[in-house]
Formats: sequence, structure tokens, C-alpha cells
Amino acid sequence: METARQKSLKSKIEAYFAACDATAERVTLKNGGVTIRQTPYTLAGLSEHLKKPQSEILAKGRKEGDGTEGRQYADALRRIGRYIVEHALLGELQYSVAAKLLEELGTGEKLPPDEEEKSIVIVLEDREGWGE
Repeated sequence: METARQKSLKSKIEAYFAACDATAERVTLKNGGVTIRQTPYTLAGLSEHLKKPQSEILAKGRKEGDGTEGRQYADALRRIGRYIVEHALLGELQYSVAAKLLEELGTGEKLPPDEEEKSIVIVLEDREGWGE
């Protein structure tokens, strides 16, 4: 049975995600496509909303077997991780930013290596037309 404190934490965590979702707006792109933009789910945002240090949220989330509070933090961290991965895969979040955010979460989620970021592309211009 959940205590009042645990219910309060659960409602505060849900309120954070709801506040992020409430900022969603439909944006029409120049190419005619449509995208949805909103305040992203992040550990920093959850930390600010709960007025708890990020390190405390991470520590309690890693001890999810130690009770309901730990599970609530772990669930929130996994939800943030899923959000980051999904938006990176949709191209709405830069790969390097997503990888860094997942690393900070410490939940074990990782993106596959981005081959584009590991390669160097050299483009030579033939302004004088000598290559023709």
C-alpha cells in the first residue's frame, strides 16, 4: 500500500511529464512537413521540478529494489531515456546530444554508434573546371 508521501512523489513526477507534454505545439516546416515540438523530458528538468539534486534522483533510481520511492525514480528515469532514444531515432534530437543525455541518466540505454559522426568527408570544388 502506498503512503501519502509516495503518492505525492508519484503525482509530482507525473505532473512534470504532463507539464512537458502541455507545451507541445504543431509546427509546419518550410518543406510542408509537420512536426511537434515540446519541452523535452530531461533529468535536469525533473530535478528542477522536484527540487531535488540530480545525483539524489539517480542514486535513488539505481536502488529501485529498496522500495516504492526507488521504483518511482527508476521508472521516471527510464521514461526520460525512452523519450530521448525515440526522439533521436526520429531525427528530432542530435545524436551527440542524445548520447550525452543518456550517459548522464546512467540507465544503461545507449544509441548505436553513429557512423556519420565517425567519418571525415572532404569535398573538393573544381572552380576552374580542370576535372572535366
